[in-house]
Amino acid sequence: TLRINDITLGVTSTDVLFHIASDECNANLAPGTRLSRIGQHLVQQRSFYPLFPAARGASLDLGRAQEWEMPVQPDILIVPSKLASFARKVCETTIVVNPGQLTKNTTGGTYAVIDVHPTSRDLLETKGCVKQEGVAKDATEDAVEMSRKEVQDRVRVDIKRI
Repeated sequence: TLRINDITLGVTSTDVLFHIASDECNANLAPGTRLSRIGQHLVQQRSFYPLFPAARGASLDLGRAQEWEMPVQPDILIVPSKLASFARKVCETTIVVNPGQLTKNTTGGTYAVIDVHPTSRDLLETKGCVKQEGVAKDATEDAVEMSRKEVQDRVRVDIKRI
């Protein structure tokens, strides 16, 4: 988990989406909701790997299982997988991104370009985060929460094919 300015990123390299998808049972789902729901499991359970026991072939150290926990709900969760690439909003404030694999056998794969635009100054001033003279003051808890809810409106994710 990384924090860059007002953005919290969660990143893992384990193909947890594929592991969950291969173990789950599903029926009567609306088209296109399966991968979003799997990403939502990660965020709701606050774990980068919520399966136990781990999937066969997963390279995980069970002695370090506490480090798989997400200390906070990330604004952007990056989980590369061999499943279809996607970027979707889950749990109201988190964007789950599967950039895919950079290479697939002898051909090119996909990657994600994530642009995060800054919060507008007008919005910060109306919420009380910045004084009118331009001198910053301490952000209140309400302003921090407001900024967090608006992250998904300031993020653009493009999945590019090589």
